[in-house]
Amino acid sequence: MMPRAVYEKFVKGYTAKQWGVPPHMLAAGLAGRFDIRSDGDVRLKTSRHQGIPRGGYALFMRRMLDGIRVVTGVDYLEQRGRFAARTATFFTGPIDEYFGFDLGRLAYRGQRRSHAYLPDASWHQPVAQVNHPQPAVAAIRTLEWKHMMEPELRETLPGTVITTETPYTPADPGSYEYPFPDATNQRLYRRYRERAEAIPGLVMCGRLGDYRYYDMDQAIGRALTLAKRALGSSLP
Repeated sequence: MMPRAVYEKFVKGYTAKQWGVPPHMLAAGLAGRFDIRSDGDVRLKTSRHQGIPRGGYALFMRRMLDGIRVVTGVDYLEQRGRFAARTATFFTGPIDEYFGFDLGRLAYRGQRRSHAYLPDASWHQPVAQVNHPQPAVAAIRTLEWKHMMEPELRETLPGTVITTETPYTPADPGSYEYPFPDATNQRLYRRYRERAEAIPGLVMCGRLGDYRYYDMDQAIGRALTLAKRALGSSLP
């Protein structure tokens, strides 16, 4: 897909840090996330429409849940007897945790995130995300949020905020983020999936329920598809 020099410099170290294993141990399909182009377009993705919801994802979620009863601070798997689904149960947690890990634990990776406010710096880096593929650096990338804001707003803000992300293997299911891309875990996932599909009214979804990496646009598209399938013509 790419010259070996490019792979060695930009991809190999980044991939090894993200997953905690040498890249050759991962599923070959993971390479499908790379897009090799020669058109000079510097964007990661070439989709026509790209952006972040106005007001951010927190506001996006609040508006989506407006008028819906929301219960927080509850471990559903410990108290599932309190809840009865009228139409369906959409479970977005780890599929193996739903079944008490009784067939074995699937592997996941997560990110530790550290935030810093730099009051004396207008900008920290030239773009929103800078990757760190070199193995000597523990962090995998640094994000600078001002790059993602509306121009008229970011120009008025003093200083800048950065977030550094460092991959690790979490023990707590609440910290699972990335399903592990290899054949062994896929086989175990399919066994859990068969059990889930045999339960009427249960819909496993999301990165952890589907045990699949989704970009945000894919996650939203998948959610809309599942909701329409469950609720029928009542959705637009």
